Amino acid sequence: MTAPTPPRTRRHVPSLRAAALTYRVLVRQVLTPGKIVALGALGALMMLVGWVVGLNAGDDGQGAAELLRDGAGYADGFGLIIIVPIVSLVFGSSVLGETREDGTLVYLWLRPMARAPVVAGAAAAAATAALPLTVIPTAAGGWLAADGVAGSADLALAAAAAAALGTAAYSSLFVLVGLLLKKPIIWGIGYVLLWEGLAVGLGDFAARLSLRGYTRSVLSHFGGIDYGFDPYTTTTALVVLAAVSVAGLILAAVRLNRLDVA
Repeated sequence: MTAPTPPRTRRHVPSLRAAALTYRVLVRQVLTPGKIVALGALGALMMLVGWVVGLNAGDDGQGAAELLRDGAGYADGFGLIIIVPIVSLVFGSSVLGETREDGTLVYLWLRPMARAPVVAGAAAAAATAALPLTVIPTAAGGWLAADGVAGSADLALAAAAAAALGTAAYSSLFVLVGLLLKKPIIWGIGYVLLWEGLAVGLGDFAARLSLRGYTRSVLSHFGGIDYGFDPYTTTTALVVLAAVSVAGLILAAVRLNRLDVA
């Protein structure tokens, strides 16, 4: 009598391969034409308004230092407060949240791989989709608002760095929000408008609980722009943004591990 064949055990997918697989699947899912057009239009609006601001400032005969402060203020007020968090919210909250609702996530869930690489790949996919739509408008908008004066190239690079770091942190945070809450876009917009937009003006303690203060500090230090307030040090800003990114991924992995995706 032939002995029964033992069941085959599936090999566990290595972490790097699992993250790469998740990234490839989800980056295509999250990059929909509707999102690209709508968010691209928001970025185009920022650059158009920045161009108008720069033209008017140049016509008023403002000095280079004042133009640079205006450009940095515009990159902060439009780019870091609106563009970066909203674009990150749209992609970050949907990369796992929407795929969970439409059943796509179950195909990744059924594979023998840990949840942390899935979350890492998802956050990377969200950031990849968001970065061009946050970095380009923020950098170009600041440069245009400064009317292209001497030093505006450094301002644009500083704005790009602040937008990129902010996008990474917000994307990780909103991946978690997408797993925790239903209708995360509504909650996220409320957070962006009511907290991130106001926290810096509510005192030091509130500002410390807002990512905007840290991205603004990166812009200030990297661009050498004096805003008239004491920003966080470069080290503090970078450490906090990195810590938020990592903490968001860890908590999202814990949350995903407890979910019933099937």
